[in-house]
Amino acid sequence: MRLGAQFLPENFDEYIASVRKAEQCGYQFAWLVDSQILWQDAYVYLTHGLAATERITFGTAVTNPVTRHVAVTASFFATLAELHPGRVSVGIGRGDSSVRTMGLPPARTAQLEEYVRSLRRLLRGEAASLGETEVRMRWLERDPEVPIMMSGTGPRNLRLAGSLADRVMLYVGVTPEAVQWALRHVHEGARSAGRDPGQVKVSILCAMHVSDDHDAAAVACRWAPAACANHLADMARHNPDHGMPEVMVRLLAAREAYDYYGGHLDSSADHTDYLTTDLVDDFAFAGPPDHCLGKLRALAEIGVDEVSVAYNNGSFEQMERVGAEIVPALGSGDG
Repeated sequence: MRLGAQFLPENFDEYIASVRKAEQCGYQFAWLVDSQILWQDAYVYLTHGLAATERITFGTAVTNPVTRHVAVTASFFATLAELHPGRVSVGIGRGDSSVRTMGLPPARTAQLEEYVRSLRRLLRGEAASLGETEVRMRWLERDPEVPIMMSGTGPRNLRLAGSLADRVMLYVGVTPEAVQWALRHVHEGARSAGRDPGQVKVSILCAMHVSDDHDAAAVACRWAPAACANHLADMARHNPDHGMPEVMVRLLAAREAYDYYGGHLDSSADHTDYLTTDLVDDFAFAGPPDHCLGKLRALAEIGVDEVSVAYNNGSFEQMERVGAEIVPALGSGDG
């Protein structure tokens, strides 16, 4: 299993120091939020992050079809991949804070599918039909081999990711019950497209805080279930037969109102106060090293390739502790 770190595009100098620290400590991915209203431009930060590091893979987690035209996204990532071969991945989702803060709905599943199919063709240097116009990137001479990651919470988007993506990033919590529920949909989508489900890499978006004080660690991770509850509530409204396991349903029962401007992805925000240590534990790796490692190994056993922990801007001591006590225990990370 591999560890990834997620970052916010803000406080530029601290961000650069943070991605360098993540690489030094053994994290293998650096994912950036793309939300133009709440933070600065992710594409700018990706570019500088790649230039400031040597090995770590960068990507969006995630961009979306609403604010980023597919041709612009393809050109950007293909350009980066030529400059930094093997170190770039494009992450796509329906859109959350990037569109909701502007009063817009996330992209429909059909819209996301069309976008990803066009993106794949453009990144390969092939022609894609955009409306009534067929286009290709004239300057692209070879396939830059940019993996596509798709994020998902609900059944339809998970199945779509299984059918199209190289990697799927699940946002359903960190319990084996929740992850297996999501994987069933991912694998169903892969098989329906004639793909081997084992070829789809699996990431988990979550929080991590390693500390001997379990309750204090849980407080530091409250952003994860607070934000995920929004995704689960939206998914449940549109999928009444969702079949979510109890570990996911009980978060919905406790959920309170969420304020994007009041502290999106911020564990100190007032809208996280209702979250108990037990609820946080379903969506985070919080507590002593052995506690976290036990949960990580349980996910590795069911096929999780990467645990993508957020948000690491300025968390130098935490990244060092994870690098010293967690990364070596997970093995080489080649799987």
